[in-house]
Amino acid sequence: MNIYFFRRPKPKQFNYKPLYYDPVKEEMEERKKALGHAEGDDPRERFRSNVRRHWRKEEPVKDRYSQSLRVFFYVIFAVFVIYFIFFTDFINRMVSFFMR
Repeated sequence: MNIYFFRRPKPKQFNYKPLYYDPVKEEMEERKKALGHAEGDDPRERFRSNVRRHWRKEEPVKDRYSQSLRVFFYVIFAVFVIYFIFFTDFINRMVSFFMR
């Protein structure tokens, strides 16, 4: 038994939504999506759907570019750190500075 002082949990609700399957309507909606048509004949809706469709096509290219650029900077940073650790006396000077 749980004791609640301020906020009582709400009981779980039963959310049953009956499904209705119309194969003709589903096929028609898939054809509309494939052709890029909006649900209605409103020109603003068609314009919005065209813009969304074009933005979705361009996102993966932008994502790949940013990901490769990020990896490139990580590699450059790792090479820089390795250079400082193995080929300079920077670490020895830092250790001697803090050991005084």
